Amino acid sequence: MRDRFAIALTCASLAACSGSAPVTGKPFDPIEFFTGHTQGSARLNTITGGSHTVSVDSHGTADGHGGLVLDQKIVEQGQAPRVRRWVLHPAGPDRWAGSLTDADGPVAVERTPVDVTIRYRMRNGATVEQHLQRPPTGAVENHMIVKRFGLRLATLDEKIQKGRG
Repeated sequence: MRDRFAIALTCASLAACSGSAPVTGKPFDPIEFFTGHTQGSARLNTITGGSHTVSVDSHGTADGHGGLVLDQKIVEQGQAPRVRRWVLHPAGPDRWAGSLTDADGPVAVERTPVDVTIRYRMRNGATVEQHLQRPPTGAVENHMIVKRFGLRLATLDEKIQKGRG
């Protein structure tokens, strides 16, 4: 009886610890996911109460050394389409560093047990923090927060899917 109780307690402890594990059962690999064609569909909400759609068409190329070059075409409701480029290279275990056309300075990417976190400063001085998660559906969920002087200027919620082509 005592052994069964110990085993049950051990299993319960392990289950409690598993809350920080990735929802797919394996770490989300942003380089693998963004290699090839991906398509994102998002809703951008601004501090002024405005809300509009954003679509992102991306093509990523692995650099063969654990990094990625990602070219994106962004179509934001009410704005002219624009393009941007991410260039990321490994910066340690579960970390990448690099550049982004929209950023003023370096981009930092870190894989945690539950998500991939991206941080950078925009050219207008605002800071960006993105959290990407990959639930079992296969689509990546991107939640982005843009702040300036500690004030939340905008949020973006996006679903990103592997595309065809």
